[in-house]
Amino acid sequence: MSLLDVLQEKVDLLIEKKKRKLDPSAKVRNRPSPIFPADSKSVKDDKDHFPVSSIAQARNALARAGQFDSTPSWYSGKLSTLKSKIKSAVKRKYPSIEVSKD
Repeated sequence: MSLLDVLQEKVDLLIEKKKRKLDPSAKVRNRPSPIFPADSKSVKDDKDHFPVSSIAQARNALARAGQFDSTPSWYSGKLSTLKSKIKSAVKRKYPSIEVSKD
């Protein structure tokens, strides 16, 4: 077996693994825990919003929430409520992140 054959076999295995991981027919995926899950009554579009499975995602959620000037179309509530829920969820999950009072 040549080196090229070995490499091709490894590539084929990686491709197969990726296909299994992203099964389009899957009803439920192993998704990060979002602040606003698709089945939440405050979410209109049946999609998960603001996943916070890592510190980087939590910081990103805080930054993105700060960019909203009006309530997003997918959210049924007030903008202040959206921002406060994001801040409290981030602070609860990652107490080491400094969350401003704004």
